[in-house]
Amino acid sequence: MHCAKIVGLIVAAGYSSRMGRFKPLLPLGTKTVIETAVDSLLHGGITDIRVIVGYQAAELYPVLERLPVSIIENPNYAAGMFSSVLAGLTTFAAEADAFLLLPGDNPLIRKRTIKDLLRCYRQTKAAVSYPVFNGERGHPPLIGAACFGDILASDGSCGLCHILEKFEQDSKDVAVADQGTLLDMDTQEDYTRLTAFYANHHIPTYEECLALLYKHQVSENILRHGQAVARIGRRLAEQLNSVGLHINVEQVIAGCLLHDLAKGKSNHPKRGERLVRRRGFSSLATIVASHMDLQLTSGQLLNEAAVVFLADKLVQGDKPVLLSERFRFSLEKFDGQPDIQAAVLRRQQTAVSIMNNITGLLGTNDLKELVLQ
Repeated sequence: MHCAKIVGLIVAAGYSSRMGRFKPLLPLGTKTVIETAVDSLLHGGITDIRVIVGYQAAELYPVLERLPVSIIENPNYAAGMFSSVLAGLTTFAAEADAFLLLPGDNPLIRKRTIKDLLRCYRQTKAAVSYPVFNGERGHPPLIGAACFGDILASDGSCGLCHILEKFEQDSKDVAVADQGTLLDMDTQEDYTRLTAFYANHHIPTYEECLALLYKHQVSENILRHGQAVARIGRRLAEQLNSVGLHINVEQVIAGCLLHDLAKGKSNHPKRGERLVRRRGFSSLATIVASHMDLQLTSGQLLNEAAVVFLADKLVQGDKPVLLSERFRFSLEKFDGQPDIQAAVLRRQQTAVSIMNNITGLLGTNDLKELVLQ
């Protein structure tokens, strides 16, 4: 069986004129933007990565030479991005089956996005496979060899998009739960937004959670339930933080939204955990796994998993309810099934324990106003 050769092409040759600072070397966490872009492709399984340099190439060399990449100079970089695509494509057109085109200022691509694009290409041999988030195409497109001839024959006057439009009928859109596909950084405001996104990159955003739920075709009822749980989870987390705790609100919201990702399947907490872990969200996966049966230890501090567990128990369908009402409903539903009722009572005890811890910290007797507002 033929194993497709896929090249990762990162373009980092431009002037960064709108930014006012050289974008590839701006810090992003503990690394630079260009290092993060390379990491994105490496984590997605791309081993042949080529970086196009031009403007301030001398400053990039010391960074790139430490990385497992090939460096290609584009002496014509002043002509724009298409000239860099050409400079890269000419080095592998005769040997590659396709290439991922990643602008150097679009560095935060989740590994699952790369793998989904590669899977689409293997299954369909599409001329171009586009990652699509919230209905919008982003980066990096996976461009097949069917397009190489037209790209190499072009003078670039109409741009790459115009060339790829010729192959629209043979192209595929790949739905991804990856907001990073749309986050480039042309301006300082873009860079600020990207750094904020990077700070919580280990947690899916609200929009990414919704994309995951749609991707796994959850029902509208489950979607509304998760959103209702997330509203209560957010309020609980913010209230706890107001009295000195350090609950990660984004982690709570994501856990609330995704806790029933695999609802309807056998052992849905465990199955949901696996689905979330495959996306690279390990700590979130643990929260999803424990949303039904959280094991509290004596003296355990409140954490994100406890908040998600309680928030879930404070919602029936998509409506807020008190714990007494929620568990009365469950006990009545499983009347005559003692094993299940025992599990329900155990969950009720856990929920009440968490509730008592929270009310004690907040200095209130109950959370009725907070929950039902």
